[in-house]
This record gives sequence, structure tokens and C-alpha cells, in this order.
Amino acid sequence: MTYRLIAVSLLLAACGDDGGTGPIDSSVPKDSPGAATVMEVSCTGITPAAMVTTSETTMSYSPMATTITAGQVVKFTTSFSHDVKPNALSHSDPGLVVGFNKTACLKFTVAGTFNFVCSSHGFVGSITVN
Repeated sequence: MTYRLIAVSLLLAACGDDGGTGPIDSSVPKDSPGAATVMEVSCTGITPAAMVTTSETTMSYSPMATTITAGQVVKFTTSFSHDVKPNALSHSDPGLVVGFNKTACLKFTVAGTFNFVCSSHGFVGSITVN
């Protein structure tokens, strides 16, 4: 009984808070303060700085890379078989998400390169923010 109590106590202690010293989230851009810096905004009344679409024939984003200025908006239009997700293999932002067959306007608030990927096919794209 005593050994079980000690084992349970150790297990609970191991699950506790790490005091904020845990691993760094690689999905956040290097120049980001840690909060999401890409946020969805209404497309109504906005003239986007760039537009990114998906192509069924070439299995790619068009354009694959684009450059904007901090504070500007990019309009994403996806198809029924493609989406936009933060690229986990490189620095990106958790706000960089557009579902399948959706249109979304995303505002980029800090400088950096934001990489994204089609989760079902693996092709990639990027937005560079100056």
C-alpha cells in the first residue's frame, strides 16, 4: 500500500507544471513574441495585398510564395481537397489555417516568413512579411 501511494505521488508530481521552461513551440516564427501573429479577419470591404489559391491540376498553391508588409491581409481560397495548415517542419504560426473548400482573409501582424502546407498532399507555400 505504501509503495502504491509513493508511486502515485511521483506520477502526479511528474505531471505538474514545468514553470514555463518546457520546449519551444517551433510553429511560431522566430521573430514572434510567442502569440499568434496571423489572425483571420473578415474579407468584407478589404482589398487584400495578395491572394493565394489552390490548384487541382498542379497540386500546388498559386502563387507558392508571396511578399507583403506587416499589417496587410492575404486572401486564401482552397478547394475541396486542399487546405492550409502551419508547416510543422519549419517556422510558421498557429493562426495560419484555412480549411478545405474555404475562403479566408488572414492578417499578418509581424515581419517574418510564414510557411504553410496542404495537410492532405504535402505541397508547401510561404508568405514573407516585411
